[in-house]
Amino acid sequence: MHRTPPVVVHLQPQAAVQACVAALVALAAAGLVAWACDHHPQAWPAWLMLPVAALWAWRLAAVSPRRLRWDGQAWWLAEPGRDDEAQVQLAVLIDLDAWLLLRAVPGPRWLPLSRRQQGAHWGALRATLFTASGGIVQR
Repeated sequence: MHRTPPVVVHLQPQAAVQACVAALVALAAAGLVAWACDHHPQAWPAWLMLPVAALWAWRLAAVSPRRLRWDGQAWWLAEPGRDDEAQVQLAVLIDLDAWLLLRAVPGPRWLPLSRRQQGAHWGALRATLFTASGGIVQR
């Protein structure tokens, strides 16, 4: 039986992901405010809350720097500011070839990964994610 080699990747904040989440929240909030103003014209001050909603979404979408490690048998996730690691199972939710969104359980924790940030580790990471037995949870 062939074992998958160990892999270590470091997750970093991704401003593009944060911007997309903030824009989606702002659009959804704008739709709700437009609906409310259409039914109740006195609800116009709600438009002033759109920047607050976008900023809130920006902050919630921030990814803390973490370390994700495959030791050949299990995935381990190191939280920021902690030396210990927690064993997690991963599910690939979105695979755009150059960008992945993983869900780590228990948690759940959302882990966006990009080829640009991972560099030389990208191929090994993708190969391990899709071939490691017991490492990936089916959706």
